[in-house]
Amino acid sequence: MHEFEYIKWIQKQIKRPKSVLVGSGDDAAVIQLIPPFPPKKRLMLVTTDMIVEGIDFSLPEVNSGQARRKPHLSQSTSGLDIGWKALAVSLSDIAAMGGATEYLYAVAAVALRPKVSSRFAREVFRGMKKVADRFSVAIVGGDVSAVNGPMSITTTVFGLGRRLRPLTRSGAKVGDAIMVTGQLGGSILGKHLNFTPRLKEAGQLNQKYRINSMIDISDGLLADLNHLLEQSQMGGILFENLIPISSAARQLSRRTKKPPLFHALADGEDFELLFTMPQKEANRLLKSNNLKVLISHIGQICPGKNIRLVDLAGRLRKIKPKGYEHQL
Repeated sequence: MHEFEYIKWIQKQIKRPKSVLVGSGDDAAVIQLIPPFPPKKRLMLVTTDMIVEGIDFSLPEVNSGQARRKPHLSQSTSGLDIGWKALAVSLSDIAAMGGATEYLYAVAAVALRPKVSSRFAREVFRGMKKVADRFSVAIVGGDVSAVNGPMSITTTVFGLGRRLRPLTRSGAKVGDAIMVTGQLGGSILGKHLNFTPRLKEAGQLNQKYRINSMIDISDGLLADLNHLLEQSQMGGILFENLIPISSAARQLSRRTKKPPLFHALADGEDFELLFTMPQKEANRLLKSNNLKVLISHIGQICPGKNIRLVDLAGRLRKIKPKGYEHQL
């Protein structure tokens, strides 16, 4: 069974209570908290993520015994990097929902190999604390266990806000500009471990501009755009000459012999924001961008169900939404 096939099956088994405004299928759930607890109309975002040894990171052999590296994991990962990534991926999901929370709380469950060193275990926590301190996240609890198989960390983040306006994947409209932060591709060369969640940028976009839909790029530009289009029941056109290809994608291209564009479209784990907005709003954003991060207009929302690409020769063709998907 494929990852997304399994998720869709699970979604059919879930009944959503009235207090759940956005449920499974987006980057975070949105829950309406009702009196007598917080003030009326306060919302809570909830998201959870897991990172697993051999898939998301590779342990140093000195700590894990026999290394379980896969071809795409070219080097072992420090405990600090593992801890940072574990919490940062969940914060990226909060960013993808608009990011404008007043309070952030986190819990973490860590499954360590029995013979892992105490120094390494402490580094993992310090990595989580480092990203938590940077984004004012209170780590309020969790669990630690031993495991004979691969190490894993699961983090759950709660975002609370009175004036929270969640952005979902389902709001894209015909004519919207497709926008992206940062540069794409080649994340396996380092960015997948030390990326910065776009919480600040998401909050500024949400507060200052009319954003119709948003998602973060974890599975790859094409795959995550396809998630957004499916939820919005729309199609999309991308322009090859407008896609911001990173220097890491070009470097990786020399190793893989695949075009840099392939890596920008399909690599995943860029953890940049992919969002849509009316064209007038996009023009205003591009003219007065003060987010201190590159913003690119890479395409347009259109009727239909497919993703099409205008290549450098001006030809329009359908393109499959390739990206990373776990094989279960």
